[in-house]
Amino acid sequence: MARRVCLLVLALSLMTLSASAQLVVIDPLELEQTVLIAQRVQQVYDQLRAEYQLIVQMAQGLRNLNGYRIPPIAITGLETAPFEYGRPWIQGMNSGDARGTAYLSTAVPLQRPDASLDRVSADARRLFQNQYATVEISDSVAMLGGHQVALIREYHNRLQQAVQKLEDDVLNGSSDYHQMTAVLDKISAGELLERRQDMAANQLLSHALEQLLARTKRERDTEATTINMQVTTWRDGRAANNAFVAGTGDALRTWRQP
Repeated sequence: MARRVCLLVLALSLMTLSASAQLVVIDPLELEQTVLIAQRVQQVYDQLRAEYQLIVQMAQGLRNLNGYRIPPIAITGLETAPFEYGRPWIQGMNSGDARGTAYLSTAVPLQRPDASLDRVSADARRLFQNQYATVEISDSVAMLGGHQVALIREYHNRLQQAVQKLEDDVLNGSSDYHQMTAVLDKISAGELLERRQDMAANQLLSHALEQLLARTKRERDTEATTINMQVTTWRDGRAANNAFVAGTGDALRTWRQP
């Protein structure tokens, strides 16, 4: 009898240990944290999936970009055939005139002063030299400006070729041309071309400014000469009139019938 009781107690003890080992202990705080992490992971996943779908949609929408192609504007050259006498310099503005030979062949020659300039007064010599300098400055600006226009024409063709290649890459429908690195390279190339165009435009603007400065000097010299003549008239007019009257009177008094 005692043996049976012991066996029953032992069996109950084993059953109790097995049942207690199968019980699951749940921590509410850890469970709440786990749920929050799972929700955040789901939100990040949904966001990444939406971005991926947007990128795919954008890539599919950019397959046909031929409608965005812009035809190039060809820079025109000056017509030389109808102009017989001005043809050398017109041709120089088309193809280049580095030494100004074409310009000088169509301009009125400017004679160099000889030794007779040394016989005039210092003021007269200075006035002549300033007027001569105005013509020389105008010639220098015109020769360089005409040659620069020809260089810009040639430079425009090279820029146009680079822009055309960049446009082909931008409008290419292949996905290889729209990777991040490729897009950044095209942006850099576009900025570089823009800087080159700005440099060419600034060069033309500088020559336009030089033309204005040369014309301003010419106009200033003309106005200064007119003002100086007026000042001289006011300063020496009375004495000149009196001398003229006195000389005329003496001539009349001493005149005799031949």
